[in-house]
Amino acid sequence: MKKVSLLFFGLVGLVCLIGCGSNVQLNGTVTYEDGSPVEFGNVVFATDKFQASGMIKSEGKYTMGSVDVSDGLPKGSYKVYIEGASEEVSGRGGTSMRSLIDPKFTTFASTPLTCDIPAPKNTFDIKVPKNPK
Repeated sequence: MKKVSLLFFGLVGLVCLIGCGSNVQLNGTVTYEDGSPVEFGNVVFATDKFQASGMIKSEGKYTMGSVDVSDGLPKGSYKVYIEGASEEVSGRGGTSMRSLIDPKFTTFASTPLTCDIPAPKNTFDIKVPKNPK
């Protein structure tokens, strides 16, 4: 029984190493069309069955992670959108959040952005328009 357990856990470990090693490291920069950086939010790479995100840091830089912060993405085709790039706005009815970027770039359903992994040089830079409102 002990040999079976060792064999099972050994095989599980090997599968994890092989599967985890197939991820592709990916990073990039998110900027507005005028070249200024998007300073915060998350870049999301998604399919119908999988989603991974990378936090936008200073100067608009991000690194993608599936399970860990920078473990990359599995090979494939993704829709790309930005979450959380918004600001609080005060009005007569109280406060609300307003997207800093064009709203069509903020959801899986509406984004026109796509990326095939592996990307050239493992980099995917993103340009988005500011919210027109």
